[in-house]
Amino acid sequence: MAKAAAAATKATPTEKADVPITEELHFRSDNAFLCLLLNRRLRQIRVIDFRAGALPAKRLFIQSVAQREGIEKVILLVEKDEVSSWTRVGFVREGTVPGFYKRSDGHLVGCVIGDKTASVEVTDATQRLAERTIVAAKKKAAELEDGLKGASAKQVPEKIAQAARDTVWKKNDSPWSGFDSFGRDAARMYYEVNHKKGRPNFISAEFQDCFGHALIELLRRPKGEPDLLAATFGLRELNEELKQREIVSAFAFAPVDDIELSSMFLAAGFRKTGLLARGACVEQKRSDAILWTRKLADPSGGEGGEDGFDE
Repeated sequence: MAKAAAAATKATPTEKADVPITEELHFRSDNAFLCLLLNRRLRQIRVIDFRAGALPAKRLFIQSVAQREGIEKVILLVEKDEVSSWTRVGFVREGTVPGFYKRSDGHLVGCVIGDKTASVEVTDATQRLAERTIVAAKKKAAELEDGLKGASAKQVPEKIAQAARDTVWKKNDSPWSGFDSFGRDAARMYYEVNHKKGRPNFISAEFQDCFGHALIELLRRPKGEPDLLAATFGLRELNEELKQREIVSAFAFAPVDDIELSSMFLAAGFRKTGLLARGACVEQKRSDAILWTRKLADPSGGEGGEDGFDE
């Protein structure tokens, strides 16, 4: 039986007032227990699996909820030994977040919900596009250093960032993130970032101290160099704050063809560790996405997890 969790994010002005943007749905049986974190704004579901086994029943529940809600993309982050179980029921191994569980990596498996049982995978064309994007982004990132002197960042209360979020989405002002919940019982911090030649933007990290990972989100996609300089400076400041909080791993998602976002992540020490089929939602359309990650610390004192996805 599925039931909706009591906690849910209220709708913004861009959504129907009586329908929450984010919602928890639970599936529990004698041998299965999982949670679906439904995001209606980005039309995506993250699954958290609490009990091994019963994969066909879990897949059926996930697919039925996704189809009912018009969700196209479903993702899970699991331990390495769980990957093969999920790929047997139609999910695809799409990337790795080094240090996601502090001392072990998180392996991202995803599924594009459609008419076919087998999920859509990234194509060779997407692989080549990602390579071209990264080459162009590396060049742009190298050119950013001088302009960062005119950028600033300051931590702000949640209500300020969320008010800006509501305005950006209402005006359709190049929105990228809704600062919606990605995990359960997570905390958030927000920075307002600016450049003397640009306008304010906001960057946020949702983090969980118990696991030591943080999801990075930028409110607006950069439009022009001042926007990009402000975002890059803010991401660096955010990285330093996360280090102070002993967060081990940071990760983010960005469209595979977005050179500006890619240059921001590269300039802040991130690297590509995965490609997600239809993993990004831009202007209500899904596109393939790059998984960007950075290992901020190594709690074991040894080498970080490497998994063959890296650039």
